[in-house]
Amino acid sequence: MKKILIVVVLLLSAYYAQAQFNVSAQLRTRAEMDRGIVKPVHDTMSTFYYVTQRTRLSFDYNQPKYQMRFSLQDVRVWGDGNVYSSTGLFAATNSFNVHEAWFKIRFGQYSNLTIGRQELKYDDQRLISWRNWNQYGLSYDAAVFNYLKNDFEINAGASYNNQMLQQSGKPVFENDLYDANNLMKTLSFLRIKGKLSEAVSASAIVTAAGYQKSNDARILYLMPTAGFWMGIKSGSFDATINAYYQTGHAQSGKEVSAFMLTANPGVSIGKFRLGAGIDYVSGHDASNDDYLTKEKTFNQMYGAVFSYYDWMNQYSYMKSSTANGGLIDVYPNIEMNFNKQHTARAYFHFFNLANDVMIENLLIDDRNLGQELDLMYIYKYNSDLMLQAGFSYYFVTDTFERVKKYDLGHTQSPLWGWVMITFKPTLFTTKNN
Repeated sequence: MKKILIVVVLLLSAYYAQAQFNVSAQLRTRAEMDRGIVKPVHDTMSTFYYVTQRTRLSFDYNQPKYQMRFSLQDVRVWGDGNVYSSTGLFAATNSFNVHEAWFKIRFGQYSNLTIGRQELKYDDQRLISWRNWNQYGLSYDAAVFNYLKNDFEINAGASYNNQMLQQSGKPVFENDLYDANNLMKTLSFLRIKGKLSEAVSASAIVTAAGYQKSNDARILYLMPTAGFWMGIKSGSFDATINAYYQTGHAQSGKEVSAFMLTANPGVSIGKFRLGAGIDYVSGHDASNDDYLTKEKTFNQMYGAVFSYYDWMNQYSYMKSSTANGGLIDVYPNIEMNFNKQHTARAYFHFFNLANDVMIENLLIDDRNLGQELDLMYIYKYNSDLMLQAGFSYYFVTDTFERVKKYDLGHTQSPLWGWVMITFKPTLFTTKNN
């Protein structure tokens, strides 16, 4: 019996010796000066100053057949809380959540199935993104099949979402409505990526987003999106290109016919990269007869927001941000890599409506939405610690004020300054033998 126990212990030790366990943390504090990010402010409003903080604690378990990740998150504004008294502010009860909770089953060397709450990001994240700039980030409750061999990759995922009600302590899903603006009830996607040559990589993707009709849980509108991403790197030249087309039906029930085209070529000269990008996001032409019957404004779904259009997020949701007119964004940019630790970036955006828009029964044919200057500095002290700082300023126009529904001449030019420190230590790790 003793010999059997020794053999069992040795076998278990050999099995678990193949596994790796890590505990890591992230503390990200951002101080901001805000005068009109996301939404511009009236000229009678003051500039706001605040500090936000993201705190994450992540547990990773990894062995040859399985992998698991569990990530807890707390996001708060300094000083905000609902547990307080005249002697102090003690806590907030609603800032804690589970950011990730998934497990992965490996099928041989090249494929796996990941199930649970997980971060998703593909290519340059135009359609599906983890939105890491937002302190909350974005994770998906989904099942995703992945295949990767050499330079060939397949990703196929599905997600089905509910809002759970409580009744006598039990979950209730009857007449469940998941109809908040642009909130997807279902999401399915298939992506295939490969290398076309040594200099060119490309991927094709098809997504199907399901939107529940307001006030009727029985009706689900399906909006497919199909297109491709291409990345080019040849010598000092690089570029990314996107083209997507949407069809089906929007959450409003209207037929969809929309598209997005982007290109961001650049050339590296020494420590500098000089680029000139353009994004075209389709919208309605208010002078056409089908203005009220079809949805022609491209829906970015859960794509990246901060990375594109502008850092102050004036165009985070195209329908309302452009009065359904769509957007043309031309942005010359420069990146300066002084060394491995110091980087600076600058973008200057020229914004225009893609179409004439109708606002309060007035046809607006002046499409100039203004310009924005975005600056960022990055200092990487080491792999655990990073400092970032930035400044943005928006030059408003009459059309910008009309689209944002402000009185002409009474909108302050939005500006934003920020400093952010990110600390990501590994607290504990065991290594494979």
